[in-house]
Amino acid sequence: MMNQILGRILEGYKRLERLGALPPLLVRLGVGLMFLGGALHKATHLADFVAYFESLHIPAAQLQAPFVIAVELLGGLALMLGVATRLASLLLSGTMVVALATAAIPEHKIHATWKGLLDLLYLPEWLLLLLLGWLVIAGAGRLSLDFFLRQAVERRLTT
Repeated sequence: MMNQILGRILEGYKRLERLGALPPLLVRLGVGLMFLGGALHKATHLADFVAYFESLHIPAAQLQAPFVIAVELLGGLALMLGVATRLASLLLSGTMVVALATAAIPEHKIHATWKGLLDLLYLPEWLLLLLLGWLVIAGAGRLSLDFFLRQAVERRLTT
């Protein structure tokens, strides 16, 4: 009886492991679409976005705002396609660190306390930073252009 239960549990784990390529794909698509959509909105409201950067006292806001839009637009597309995923995730992580430091933490009045730590952990910017960090380390996964490009390079190097 116990062996049957353990066998079914093990079988369930094996089925889930076969779906291992889906989490990176879903994270890339979701996070990439979020950045792409945000960048398109910011680009169509560029003056407002520059003014927001100026209100945060970000230096050279007229240069930095279009740069951030470009990083988010290209980075979002790269994540969705799964190409240059680690680089795109690293660059997008930089935008999240700046967003946390200049906007999210001050706007939510987060302080270095236990409650402040919990408040930080609930911020969407923090959660995006965690997902991007995971993509930097884990990569795009098997359902990506990165995976196929890497295989092509490895085949070429071995011939």
